Amino acid sequence: MDQILILLLLIVAVWVLGVMIGLPLVAVWQGRRITQLAARVRQLEEASKQAGTSAQASVVPASSVDAAVAEEPVEALLILEAAPAEPAPRSMVPRKVPSANTEGFEAWIGRKGMGWAAVVLLLFATAFFLKHAFENQWIGEVGRVAFGIAAGVGLCAAGYRYQRRSCHVLGQMCAAAGVVLLYLATFAAFGYYHLLPQQHASVFLVILVAETAAMAVLYEAPAIALMAVIGSLLTPVLLRTEHDQYQALFLYLALVNAGVVGLGVLRAWPAVATVALLGTHGLFWAWYNEHYHPEKLAAAVGFQVTLFVLFLLYALVTHVLGRRRANVEDLLRMALSAALFFAAVYTLLDPQYHVWMGSLTLGMVIVYTALAWLIFHGRPEDQRQLLAVVGLALGFIAVAIPLQASANWIALGWAVEGLVLCWFGLRICAAALRGLAGALLILAVGRLLVVDTPAAHLDLFVPLVNRYALPALGVAACLLAVAATATRFRDGLVTLERLALGAAGLGGIALVWLVLSVETYDYFQAQIRHESELTARYGPTAVTVAGQPLGVEASEKIPRLERRSQAVLSFVWAAYAAVVLAAGFALRRAPVRWAALALFALTLGKVLLVDMAELPGFYRVATLLALAVMMAIGAWAYQRWLVTRKTTPMEESIHVAA
Repeated sequence: MDQILILLLLIVAVWVLGVMIGLPLVAVWQGRRITQLAARVRQLEEASKQAGTSAQASVVPASSVDAAVAEEPVEALLILEAAPAEPAPRSMVPRKVPSANTEGFEAWIGRKGMGWAAVVLLLFATAFFLKHAFENQWIGEVGRVAFGIAAGVGLCAAGYRYQRRSCHVLGQMCAAAGVVLLYLATFAAFGYYHLLPQQHASVFLVILVAETAAMAVLYEAPAIALMAVIGSLLTPVLLRTEHDQYQALFLYLALVNAGVVGLGVLRAWPAVATVALLGTHGLFWAWYNEHYHPEKLAAAVGFQVTLFVLFLLYALVTHVLGRRRANVEDLLRMALSAALFFAAVYTLLDPQYHVWMGSLTLGMVIVYTALAWLIFHGRPEDQRQLLAVVGLALGFIAVAIPLQASANWIALGWAVEGLVLCWFGLRICAAALRGLAGALLILAVGRLLVVDTPAAHLDLFVPLVNRYALPALGVAACLLAVAATATRFRDGLVTLERLALGAAGLGGIALVWLVLSVETYDYFQAQIRHESELTARYGPTAVTVAGQPLGVEASEKIPRLERRSQAVLSFVWAAYAAVVLAAGFALRRAPVRWAALALFALTLGKVLLVDMAELPGFYRVATLLALAVMMAIGAWAYQRWLVTRKTTPMEESIHVAA
């Protein structure tokens, strides 16, 4: 008996909602006829004005109105009531003092703020009253559910009434509160009191979700649409059981999101599609933490692919084919959809298919590259959306590099991508792409300095031809190439970009110096560690693997390598400073020459403060002599350069006179 009563109440609730949805459809159909009649009346008024009738005679003739009323009596009366009256004389109209800001804020508080606060307070008051009544056994289980259904239907009916009276905000508030009560009453019928089987309750919940969405479209109410989405997301939580019905869950969520996508194509309402996307992924991860097993891999991946395709089609149909300009929320939702899909699929596939993760990332690159091509040809005026899609494609390229490449080559991959992106941004004059290129270059240099350099060499190695030096020099070459490429486009750049490109060139010079220093120092340190291990393993009087005695020779070899490393490091610094100075003269770039002078100063400081104090006679003489020769060559080059600058104008004037 209780089940039959609850079923009847739910059927009545669904029927009432259907009536409230059907009546607006009839009203829309009648509105078209009223519009036609209004057009006829306007034609008669224009004809009378052209005939030069008086102001009193400009009203529609009585015979015409009587004929119109005889043909459409209800519609004619509505038109006559809605017709604008003659404007009163200006002297009779009271003058109003405008106060836009005050009245706007007051209207917002009075119409929306107080209204929604009243809805929330009403729900809390009802909840506390029911709690008190339930605790004191005033109302039985069937009565409680019946009361909730009746209250929900009553609020929905009140919302429909206010909607017809043009009180749209109040109507949406009542309808939203009624939908919440209907959801909760249905859940209480099977979840708490077990008055209904779960199968019957699921049917009613699905119908309620569909009717709520239809009501939102007919009422033009985003709040009701958002409530429908939240209710549809709460339905799997309310219907949760001990058995994992994952296939039904995935199918249901796919259908819900398909409906949300369709609703988003029809109406550009904020937050609805974003809430559906985030809520669906939240439900998926809740299911994953509780029920996932590798046997369900295919279903989980298929669901994620379906969800990703739905929102990708939403962006394509709405913002490319539909030509609706993408706002900030649309762009963020596009990025969220891509990131959440990749995170979910990577988590699902990585334990068994790790070698294919790079291919998955490249697949994402291809998808967003194709989307960027469609936007470029279909909506070239929407530059913000185009840059967002290009940024997604480049972001997945940056993700593919560490997934597919070895650890030491990750920084080089990012640097090459930054170089290509900088060149492309300079060619098409896109500051956003140049900014993204700068971020990739900074990321590459940061990884090289923080991750790769501290663990550069642990064993014996060949200088400059190893897994650290080659990628590091490649990163430095990318920085120098960026600075050289930007020279052609320097006039079209702002001051900040010019400074950034100059910093890239100087950073490349400094990075080469760092790599040469690390290679030189670590080469001798690796030999010192090797000799120390041999001494510790075989003892000072034993023989090495090659048959050579250690003893006194081994004790002298390690200090000799220490002194040699300092001397060679000073020589490398001086030689590199001379090469940079020569490049500055050849390229006619003053910042490059200043960098060379700074390197000479750094080398001179090292020789005077470190080498003079720690190195013995021969090494001290060698470092001083090498630095003196390099600095003398630099001074000679500067002398020649100054002479050339003085003679060139005279030679040019003589040539012009001749």
